[in-house]
Amino acid sequence: MRLSSSEPLQASVRTVRRFRRASADGLAFVPYGLLPLLGLGLLTVIVWTSFAPHSIESSVRQSAEEAVADTGAEWAKVEVSGQWVTVRGTPPTPEAGERLLNAIRTARAPTWLGSARPATRVRGNFGGVASARPDLAGSDGTVVPGSGTPEFLFRLSGPKLTLEGRVPDIATRDALIAEANNERPAHVEEVVSHIETLGVASPAGFQETALRGVDVLKQCDSGTVSLTSKRFNVRCALPQSEADRVRALASRTLPYGSIGDVEILAQEVVETCEEELARLLEASRIEFDPGSDLITSSKAALLDLTARAATDCPGRLRVEGHTDNTGSAALNESLSKRRAEAVRAALIQRGVAPSRILAAGYGASKPIGDNTTDEGRALNRRIEIRIVKADE
Repeated sequence: MRLSSSEPLQASVRTVRRFRRASADGLAFVPYGLLPLLGLGLLTVIVWTSFAPHSIESSVRQSAEEAVADTGAEWAKVEVSGQWVTVRGTPPTPEAGERLLNAIRTARAPTWLGSARPATRVRGNFGGVASARPDLAGSDGTVVPGSGTPEFLFRLSGPKLTLEGRVPDIATRDALIAEANNERPAHVEEVVSHIETLGVASPAGFQETALRGVDVLKQCDSGTVSLTSKRFNVRCALPQSEADRVRALASRTLPYGSIGDVEILAQEVVETCEEELARLLEASRIEFDPGSDLITSSKAALLDLTARAATDCPGRLRVEGHTDNTGSAALNESLSKRRAEAVRAALIQRGVAPSRILAAGYGASKPIGDNTTDEGRALNRRIEIRIVKADE
């Protein structure tokens, strides 16, 4: 008898798990993974410390030099260290010096984050003496004797009358403050003094000239009165009916110094001139090639008329360039400024004195039309010419 087995064959499978014990002395993966980031950070530091300062300083220098050109300050020399700017020279008036410093402070330059102000500190060293500003004086507001000659800049803007400058002594300072507050006109609500004292003997007639300046300015609705290099300068805005009287007061022979520029801006005349310029530029716009600062040749006749109207206007003029909001803010600001400068150059070629005309670009910041429509954007792409205010 044969025996047979039908039992199935069974395979035996053994799973072997092996473990490796890592030494605790080795570094984990994370530090190695951070090496590229550390390298990138080191490269950034090298680039920033080696190249960025030069790029920033170049931007500061360019914006400062453009401000010098825009304000016609041929007397000024700009020194730049990082983002600090020092302006040296002898301005024709204190207003001219402060106007240039303010232009540099507010100048903007394009950056990869948009338009920005590159200069963080701006100071003037005029005629070898630091500009008369409270932040540059000693802790008690007194300048070291012999550090400068007496001068002043009085400004009436809105309801505030501001007294700045360097005067010989405390008695002169107190007399000026008292005169500014004495019988103050209704539109002057506040008197602010930043006057410094030199601690020297008062030159004969200086106090009387300074008091004349305060008295003249109180007659104005706005304006500035200054004494620099012994020249007495006045810019005053007021009604036409008062113009002759104040002009006579400002132009009288001085006990100290000599009469400089006396600019009386009768408000009615200013308004008439601005209206005439606005009518000219609305009736026939000054046009440019697309994206360019080149004035189309067909606008030569309009520029001739504009130059004649500008010549008849009082005071200084400012050519203002504006764009719509298409494109970046930095590019619009740059384009509007270049177009304003092109119009300024064209008016100078037609006889307007360079010292009487400035240029400024505002980009899309001052629209007069709706930027969501073609008609509104067309209105916003414009050139305007305005008379510089007496207190600017």
